[in-house]
Amino acid sequence: MLKAITDAKAIHRCQQHFTRQLKTWGKEKIPVNLGHQGASDRVRVWWSDELGLWFFPGKGEENRNWNAFGTARPKTDAALSITCEINFPKEGTDRRIGGVFAADGKGRTFVVHRGKLGGGRKGIGKALFERQYRGVWVDMEDGEEDTSVAVVGLLHSPRFARQLSQFVNKIDKIKDMAAPPSAQMEMGFDDLRLREELLGMRHCELLRDMASECDQGLVIRDLAAALKELRWKCGNDGLRDLMAVDKEGDAAAVFQVKTNNLSKSVQEGATQLLVNSLHFPRPPRLILTLPEPLDAAMTAKLRRLHIETMIYAWRENKAVFPGLDTLLASLRNN
Repeated sequence: MLKAITDAKAIHRCQQHFTRQLKTWGKEKIPVNLGHQGASDRVRVWWSDELGLWFFPGKGEENRNWNAFGTARPKTDAALSITCEINFPKEGTDRRIGGVFAADGKGRTFVVHRGKLGGGRKGIGKALFERQYRGVWVDMEDGEEDTSVAVVGLLHSPRFARQLSQFVNKIDKIKDMAAPPSAQMEMGFDDLRLREELLGMRHCELLRDMASECDQGLVIRDLAAALKELRWKCGNDGLRDLMAVDKEGDAAAVFQVKTNNLSKSVQEGATQLLVNSLHFPRPPRLILTLPEPLDAAMTAKLRRLHIETMIYAWRENKAVFPGLDTLLASLRNN
């Protein structure tokens, strides 16, 4: 279980590292009028093309470190609204503030969020977050209480900024869900795309390996980008992590991504591939994507189930897929 960090000096160090991580990606500062809590400030926000994210680490007020984020490139001198705030108390426990730095038993520091959403629109709040957010959920020792929180990312990971960007983009999509539903929200193969809000697990499905699970959405996004670069249409639908669709519009391959090789994860991935691919008119290739090769015995078991494995690796902060070219060539030859 995570434990909230409450010491003022420790929080200050975490906030400094949080800001440094983001500024490393920010290549441009843009002057804007930033609106918040009924006011507007003239500030310069950091923008990152790579992350598709702007951020502003403000000084905050009283017992709050203020960090504001948005997903669209700001126009110079424009009035800018905030997509998401990840604020931290400067010391102690303050459950009115959404963000928390939390430590696990190994001494690693995570950024987590209580789910408090602002925005001023009806229907946007913690209930919406708990109902719709899919990602890494965990229980946290929160003073005298235990609180269920969403894990934004591992603070000292080289991929933390990407993990945070993923979180902000999910919040952006969740806020859109507060609008009345329409038939246009239904997705078929004609509208196949990668949907940020469908990456990860729901609130009730607590995960164990938080550090590796924070990377799952990043691996799926990088795999989708690699497929598109090789001219394959791909997307997800909430049941399957990713599908590659052929020119006839049929699912040629279904990918399930696991970020560790624990027996539970491998068995879960295999089951998801089998169960969620039953309804296709033509059986697709089933690809379990893992960070390391499996032993020969497990590989043989999966082959009997017609499940193949593909290994990914990290190159700096992006996942790469050395066997993808060969796999796709065989798909086209089928």
